[in-house]
Amino acid sequence: MHIEHGRFSNWGNYPVRTGSSYAAESVEEVKQLLREGGTLTPRGNGRSYGDASLGARMLDGLALPPDFHLDPVKGTVTCGAGMLLDELLLRVVPEGFFLPVTPGTRLITVGGAIAADIHGKNHHCDGCFSAHVLEMRMVTGHGEEVSCSPTSNAELFRATVGGMGLTGVITSATIALKRISSAYIRQRSIKCRNLSELFERFVQHADATYSVAWIDLLASGDRLGRSVLLLGEHEPAERLPAKLRHDPLRVHSKAKLRVPFFFPAFALSNLTVRMFNMLYYGKHGKGEQESVVHYGPYFHPLDAVGDWNRIYGRRGFLQYQIVVPLEGGEARMRAVIEELSKARVASFLAVLKRFGPGNEMSPMSFPMEGFTLALDIPCSKGVFAVLDRIDAMVAEAGGRIYLAKDARMSGDTLRATYAGLSDFQRTVAREGQGRFTSALAERIALRNNEMDNPRFDPKAVLVLGATSDIAAAMAEQFAREGHSLMLAGRDVDRLRTMAENLGRAHGVVCVPMAFDAVKTEGHRAFYESLDPRPGIVVCAFGDLPDQVKAQEDPELALRSIQVNYAGAVSILEFAAADLEARNAGHIIGISSVAGDRGRASNYIYGSAKAGFTAYLSGLRHRLFKSGVQVLTVKPGFVRTRMTEGLPLPAPLTATAEQAAAAIIKAMKQKRNTVYVLGRWRWVMAVVRNLPEFIFKRSKL
Repeated sequence: MHIEHGRFSNWGNYPVRTGSSYAAESVEEVKQLLREGGTLTPRGNGRSYGDASLGARMLDGLALPPDFHLDPVKGTVTCGAGMLLDELLLRVVPEGFFLPVTPGTRLITVGGAIAADIHGKNHHCDGCFSAHVLEMRMVTGHGEEVSCSPTSNAELFRATVGGMGLTGVITSATIALKRISSAYIRQRSIKCRNLSELFERFVQHADATYSVAWIDLLASGDRLGRSVLLLGEHEPAERLPAKLRHDPLRVHSKAKLRVPFFFPAFALSNLTVRMFNMLYYGKHGKGEQESVVHYGPYFHPLDAVGDWNRIYGRRGFLQYQIVVPLEGGEARMRAVIEELSKARVASFLAVLKRFGPGNEMSPMSFPMEGFTLALDIPCSKGVFAVLDRIDAMVAEAGGRIYLAKDARMSGDTLRATYAGLSDFQRTVAREGQGRFTSALAERIALRNNEMDNPRFDPKAVLVLGATSDIAAAMAEQFAREGHSLMLAGRDVDRLRTMAENLGRAHGVVCVPMAFDAVKTEGHRAFYESLDPRPGIVVCAFGDLPDQVKAQEDPELALRSIQVNYAGAVSILEFAAADLEARNAGHIIGISSVAGDRGRASNYIYGSAKAGFTAYLSGLRHRLFKSGVQVLTVKPGFVRTRMTEGLPLPAPLTATAEQAAAAIIKAMKQKRNTVYVLGRWRWVMAVVRNLPEFIFKRSKL
């Protein structure tokens, strides 16, 4: 089994998570991972767009045995769940078969296709992928491989279809294929001047096997929803043009082009998208066009370009797909497109399709009879608010949002739009046994409404080590600005007095809480007990030992390291995981200038703070794409109880109130590092850069 540790994202490059990937090469290795304990996140080729297959411990199914068997008489194929649709097509097309349902990319696994219950351009005729799955085998949370189908072990089958991997790990599947005599599609493109004309064309061509519309979201007024409707039918071999008849079942080619680097953010401005839309709309002539095209460019045009997701830049992009019911669907979809047009949301890839009846037996299957809109949108601060508004419109319409593409929906939206959620969660609890999870599941409480969805308040502040002078001054300023506070530390009596005074003075909720940095075994329970979960976490505790005494007493030295480094890392990892899953929040770590370079006068304390500074730097790197801000604070000299009695130079010494104001200002400015007094930056630059042969002779 190959194990990889690092930072992972799915195809949208947002969000990014730190974790470990375990590439199981057999069903027995899957069982072994389950026996080892902990939770797993099933993962295929990582081509979902949001955080559906991200987690701390990911089970990579690509290495599972392919076990390919084609039955040409029955027209079925049995294969390993880790096989890509790409490979499946390469094997079945030459034999005169095609996938019954294919999405916009063939670079997903069979297991992923089932877990997301994918749909294609033919949903109105042929339904979802699950409608053609005859049987599958999977390892559930019990650690055993079982078989299920629409008629045998049916409840597990229905919950697994669209269940995003929470019932278990799919290991193989048997699928009914579509018979074809050629690998080509007869395509008709029809230009539509606006949304009204497009919906008329959908009705007019309802009998087309494949249909999808590209739509210009930046058009407005009489041109709102101008689009190109693409229809398709499998072309019989005998009707192919002469030049294609010599190889009617030619398979697709692999990607020949590749995007070599991440594009800069300005490359996908409204201007460039507007220009693309004009060119794309214009190239389809004046009315209708007909041509014979290979299935590759018809179904999977973007697969011809490797790493095309880099076009959206390092910030990544959101894939967002909604569906609204058929009744009133045209008006509802018009309102959504008007909202997008008004907000100037730019999307190269905006497609509108008609869905047929949904899979009502599977509670988490996305499609329902109606209209669906899918968008690729570059990540930006403003777009999240726009999509929140559309979420509300979709929920009011009785529609829903596709989980396989989601990266930011709330748990409240999930519960308002998936009526079968409770039934699904009961099956997940019984079959998954709590052994399978994902960043998606934890973010929107997909497994359990109560346990996995604690209240979150982005303005709530958790102050760890709240009795320190700097922390107390920060609590005062936060309370003055209207933030609720959770004041944590060892001296609960003092914290209770602080909470009462702050609450009385500023009219905010202040809660005292017992917390000990050294007792790391209780940190998980402490953080999980927080209600609400805080949007701002301040790590302000510290221990400054007498250097000489610490040299003589190893226990004093170790305690300093435990408090200043180990305890801080322990609690902040829980905070980081929680905020990362929410794609929002602030972590403030109070380190020290002593960590910039080890000095004889305080090297034990300084070494612990150096470790903490490095930790905060790594954490900032990890959390950058999730939108969580990490601030490293280097106060320098501050007049506090911890420094009482020390001869501090006045020009380099701040008050606790000055420190608090500088820290909160830096947080609001989303800075990475702040020295409370700016002159410390230059002092420490000199100290850090002194040659060692000079530095070791100094008396610093």
